[in-house]
Amino acid sequence: MQSPRSHNGEESSEKILNANRAAALREEGRESSMAEADQCVQSAKISCSLNSKNYCYICGKPQSKLARHLKTHMDEVEVGQALSLPVHSKERKAMLQKLRNKGNYQHNTDVLQCGEGALKIKRAPKRQCDSKQFVHCMYCKGMFVRTDLWRHLRKCPSKPVSDSENQGRTRVLGLATMAESSFSQQIMQGVWKLLSVMKQDDISAVVKNDLSILQLAQSFFNKHGHDPTKFEYIRQKLREIGRLLLTLRREFSIYSLEEAVKPANFHRLIRAVQRVSGYDDESHYYQCPSLALKLGHSLNKICEIIHCRALMSEDKELITSTETFKKLYSSKWSEMISHTALVTLNEAKFNKPSTLPFTQDVQCLHRFLEKTAHDAFQKLKETESPQSYAELAKAALTKIIVFNRRRAGEVSKMPLKAFKERDSTSLHDDVALGLSRFEQKLCRHFSRVEIRGKRGRKVAILLTPDVVDALLLLVSKRSECGVLDTNEFLFARPNCQSHYRGQDSLRAYASECGAQNPEFLRSTHLRKHVATLSQILNLKNNELDQVADFLGHDIRVHRDYYRLPEATTQLAKISKLLLAMEKGCLPNLQGKSLDDIEIEDEISMTDSDASDPDESDSEDDAPAGAAGVSSNADVQKMPIEKVTEVSQENKSEAENPRKGQKVYWSNAEVTAVMKHFKAHITKGKLATLTECKQCKTAEEPVLGKRSAQNIRDFVRNRGISVKRKAQNK
Repeated sequence: MQSPRSHNGEESSEKILNANRAAALREEGRESSMAEADQCVQSAKISCSLNSKNYCYICGKPQSKLARHLKTHMDEVEVGQALSLPVHSKERKAMLQKLRNKGNYQHNTDVLQCGEGALKIKRAPKRQCDSKQFVHCMYCKGMFVRTDLWRHLRKCPSKPVSDSENQGRTRVLGLATMAESSFSQQIMQGVWKLLSVMKQDDISAVVKNDLSILQLAQSFFNKHGHDPTKFEYIRQKLREIGRLLLTLRREFSIYSLEEAVKPANFHRLIRAVQRVSGYDDESHYYQCPSLALKLGHSLNKICEIIHCRALMSEDKELITSTETFKKLYSSKWSEMISHTALVTLNEAKFNKPSTLPFTQDVQCLHRFLEKTAHDAFQKLKETESPQSYAELAKAALTKIIVFNRRRAGEVSKMPLKAFKERDSTSLHDDVALGLSRFEQKLCRHFSRVEIRGKRGRKVAILLTPDVVDALLLLVSKRSECGVLDTNEFLFARPNCQSHYRGQDSLRAYASECGAQNPEFLRSTHLRKHVATLSQILNLKNNELDQVADFLGHDIRVHRDYYRLPEATTQLAKISKLLLAMEKGCLPNLQGKSLDDIEIEDEISMTDSDASDPDESDSEDDAPAGAAGVSSNADVQKMPIEKVTEVSQENKSEAENPRKGQKVYWSNAEVTAVMKHFKAHITKGKLATLTECKQCKTAEEPVLGKRSAQNIRDFVRNRGISVKRKAQNK
């Protein structure tokens, strides 16, 4: 036998489904559907009343003298408070008007529910209107024509002081509609306020009339309600699922998401997702593959919400239905939706050209920002206006993004509190001992601000003194330039609660600075630029960790997405290995890494510009077997007048190849090299050409007769010898 709570849950679910069907049929504008929808809501024609009688909120009877009638209800607290005030006082009139609106609101609600009677409205419309064109004020509960509500709201006496900001017509209608929604008591007021900003169209109407979508909005608000910058993300997710439900209603006769997640409707739900995402059956291609993936995550979340609702109402049938849908989702969704969508996404990235910005363009942007920020700084000091404030705010915002290579959204949302609490302490004496003089000056030169980055990570922003001066000026001129006191952002916009968007400012300045490729000057491209070029510095692992931590991502992400472009890596590094294998020179490269392989030393290159003059010297300390190859490479690099001499030397070496003249290393030369590369030899690590050139320059008198390649070969051979001795022991 089914429990009473389960029976009540089924009745409430059935009522919600009927209401959703009725709302959906009205939105579509079909004549036959409209007739069916009207039967669900009203059974008779509703008229509008303009008489002077008001309805008592206690007994519900119309009264021409409501103040006199209320004396019969003196036991009510509100009535006693109103009638105890002085006669003809403003407070008494306001209280009585509130009681009139309260009674009229109860009467109008009853009329709309039963579909019969006369509505008590506050202002006569200029033309004949249907009952659906009237709406109650969300503050005083008076009934007005929908198109005139925004005028009344400007002077509504019951409007709280916190909502003194003038709101547009669309937002006013959204707030009024949601205040009258049947789901308003189950959803927090903050969610309704978040949804009121949405564009008033078919999609927003679907969102506000489906309980499952509203509960999804409530779930998002519970997680991100403390961060107003996430509200746009929440609205975007709700509109995505609203588009899906609108398609389900129009093409598959499914009027709610609770009905959509039933196992019997799984295939129709699949087709609806494909339809919304632009799926082509012939080419197996999605126009919006990311939308299909996002809808899958939202539907799984909605199924969990409905499952929790079923558990609380002890609806066994709905519990079984949601559990079955979860099994279908885990086993079939990847096959039907996700796999094809991911394939479409990956194919779109094939042969994608490199988008790294050029150094000349970055320098051009820096110079342009310096000039723009300086002019805006002087202009704001002279004239305090929202225009001059906006110019300096955008310039400073863009300078911080470009200098720090920070995500544009992170800097744009920097709180004013974080800037005021920036680290201004002097460098600790004990810490300064481990820094050079130049590094100590840098610590005193820059200011450091910590903000919240992606995934809640703490990231740092470095501010130069001129940027700090500009920000201090912006903070001091906030009230004079119209910035609201309640706006918590550092780069706040005047007369609103939002902030300037760094990506928009960066895009505008990149187009104006005169760069050759302004489309590459974006925050993401600049971040890849600094992370990619940091590889050229041959940084150690701990130094790479520091770069990744400053950029605000994990070292694994740094290695996977911020290295040299894949095409460059394959052309420059893997090709060396393939050429060495093709020419049979791989044994001569034993113990070397891809970065240490110098392929032109082993293989004759056809490009004359590919050779390095420093590497053209004879390899005095080269291993056996490499002399022939090296001599061939040297012959290609020598002047024409020395060809005869070289041919005679090669002829003598051919008769007795092991009697080549060899210049032995002196003790002074060995000591000079060991001073720089002792650690390399002990660990068996190869020296780079750059390190060898630095060693040659530092020990110039002693190593004057040795090339950088000679030094490199000495370190390699000495390391091999040490390794062999260790193995023999």
